[in-house]
Amino acid sequence: MLMQCPASPNLFCCPIQAPFQRIEMRMEDSRLSHYDQAGLKLLQSVKNCGNKSNPKVSGGRKAKPGEFPWIALLKYDKDPKGEIICGGSLISEWHILTAAHCILNRPQVTAVRLGEHNLDTEKDCQELGGQSVCIPPYEEYGVQEAIVHPDYVHGNIHYDIAIIKLNRQVKPKWHIKPVCLPINEQSQSLSYDQSFFVAGWGKTDKTDAPTTLHRTLITRANLDECRMFYNNTDVNDKHICAKGKDIKHTCKGDSGGPVFFKHPFGNTYRTVQYGVVSLGGNQCGVTKRQPGIFASVIAMLPWITQQLL
Repeated sequence: MLMQCPASPNLFCCPIQAPFQRIEMRMEDSRLSHYDQAGLKLLQSVKNCGNKSNPKVSGGRKAKPGEFPWIALLKYDKDPKGEIICGGSLISEWHILTAAHCILNRPQVTAVRLGEHNLDTEKDCQELGGQSVCIPPYEEYGVQEAIVHPDYVHGNIHYDIAIIKLNRQVKPKWHIKPVCLPINEQSQSLSYDQSFFVAGWGKTDKTDAPTTLHRTLITRANLDECRMFYNNTDVNDKHICAKGKDIKHTCKGDSGGPVFFKHPFGNTYRTVQYGVVSLGGNQCGVTKRQPGIFASVIAMLPWITQQLL
């Protein structure tokens, strides 16, 4: 911002920034007043959101069973082989957040699976201390309603967000619980080089989709980097641009999945969702450093809170 010097009305001065300063993005407090208060109250009432079962993430790309208990898997009509892979996230005991392109111009979403890890096994287990420890079985919920953002146009990257209302209430368990959304000032303060996780059953490189839940660390990039890579696509502040480090970070199967990280939330630290996978991997495998375009949850919160009743 330019500031006028008091002594010289015709001159302007620019504030000097220290080199290598870590710039943070913080939403204005007035933004909170734009949220639907009933929807905001519902999100504030969600207990133990973003409270991970496993507090420490080890190396490797495979997630541990129960590591990300908010991850959802959408099931479609007329897709018996499960070839369509779209994800989502549990944000309350009744609601799933996903991408609009996972709903519009697709077969009907008939169910949402929570607590899933390995698509090929009935029991999901891991070795701990020489013993096999298994998580409880996954649970499936019917779909009462799927709501697509009214400004979304099929094939476009803008407003690529949707909410699914389940037909019955989810009772949280240690392997099924909601993620937090950035609904307070602490959680809305993000550095420009913020790191995030993406998790899902998406394709890796150009191979078939894995059957176990995978996760990848990505880093926020400047929006101009996505504009340049995608030929001046109209990327704006309703998007997050991010990329992986020497890995192909997202593919088509991750569509609708959450972009999240552990962050200050109120007086504690919780896992908070900041994005929804939108244009993540339509050209998967072309380059290792291809950035992805994600819908910004912070920018979409006014609309999200209006849909939760």
